[in-house]
Amino acid sequence: MDHVPGTLSMQTIPITVTPTPPPGIGGAVSTMLSWLYWVAWVAVVGAGLFGGFKIATGDYEGGKKYLGGAIAGAVILAFLWAIIGGLLTS
Repeated sequence: MDHVPGTLSMQTIPITVTPTPPPGIGGAVSTMLSWLYWVAWVAVVGAGLFGGFKIATGDYEGGKKYLGGAIAGAVILAFLWAIIGGLLTS
């Protein structure tokens, strides 16, 4: 009893769903990532300047932490932009 009259078999309905983003979403995502990237660089520069200021005022240990964080942030951001650029173009 493979087929019962009045019922629909799932094998007879091919369902394929291919999600597609709304038009223009790629540009919006790219703009948002660019702004976030710019803000992150501003934060890295600010941390570096603040670390230099702390060292100049005598707080060598505190300044060292800020400068180390700024250098680590700069390295991460340098590689992050290359990764994001590769993902957006592929």
